[in-house]
Amino acid sequence: MRDFYGPIEDETALVQFQEKWLKTYFEVIGVPSVSLRDRLWYSTGSRIFINLPCDGPITIDDEQKRVLWNSGAVFLKYPSAVEFPGFPSYLYLVTDKSYDLETLSSHVRKETARALKKCHVEQIPIKDILSEAPSIIADTHIRQGREFDNSILLEWMDAIRAASENPLFECWASFVGSRVGAFRIDFTYRGGFYGDVLFNVKELLKYQVMNALMFVSTRDVIRRPHVNHVSYGMRSIYGDKPSLNKFKESMGYRKIVFRERIEVAPWFRILINRKSAGFGAMILEKIGTRSQKFQKLEAILDMYSSQFEA
Repeated sequence: MRDFYGPIEDETALVQFQEKWLKTYFEVIGVPSVSLRDRLWYSTGSRIFINLPCDGPITIDDEQKRVLWNSGAVFLKYPSAVEFPGFPSYLYLVTDKSYDLETLSSHVRKETARALKKCHVEQIPIKDILSEAPSIIADTHIRQGREFDNSILLEWMDAIRAASENPLFECWASFVGSRVGAFRIDFTYRGGFYGDVLFNVKELLKYQVMNALMFVSTRDVIRRPHVNHVSYGMRSIYGDKPSLNKFKESMGYRKIVFRERIEVAPWFRILINRKSAGFGAMILEKIGTRSQKFQKLEAILDMYSSQFEA
């Protein structure tokens, strides 16, 4: 683990340190962000803002919304309590400080133990992954049928380079011999450890590089005194494959169920309602574009329309 937390003993100073560097990262990669009380909101594209830390339902008042609208948000997407209207959703966390092989089910424990015999996992300088990353990113995108071209690769590489210059971020890699089979780049913020980059190589998945990577990094990180949860992310805006969620649960990540609330900026809310949002999502789906921007807009409009029915 990096030692930059060593001199920061005061909790307030630690939070200020994290706040400064996370906002710096978003600024470098051109992502709008705004600090509100004990949370940081940032855009995931298409003017959709989400919040950190994200470890369960939150409430947000009108003044906070006003600040976010004035900061350029068109949509707010955040976890809300299950008794409120919203889109059925979830996130996966490890909060158990004693997380280890013994906390996994017997079958997964044996599988993970076997994986650790085939490959090894270590934390490495982010700069060390720069030469390997392009081919691994391409492999993952193409295998999963995700949109991919040179501009998307450049976006990922810009993010990785920005992370390499930022003390909040770290890289864990799973190796088969000298080859990188999978790697993740994460950051620490207000007690949470959050994934920003996660890619793997199809050819090496047979060695269970993902089991090894997720187990070792999770076990070592959750034991840190300033970390109280390790996140495997919230439900994707496009939905998740059941096999992916099954893998998260098998690795000991606990499913936190809530409803995602979609709030719309007042000026845009005048133009859409439940029916028009649903109709807009249908039109975008029929267009069939592979543009990530259109796909994201289709998904958020569908969530906004559907939350009235949930």
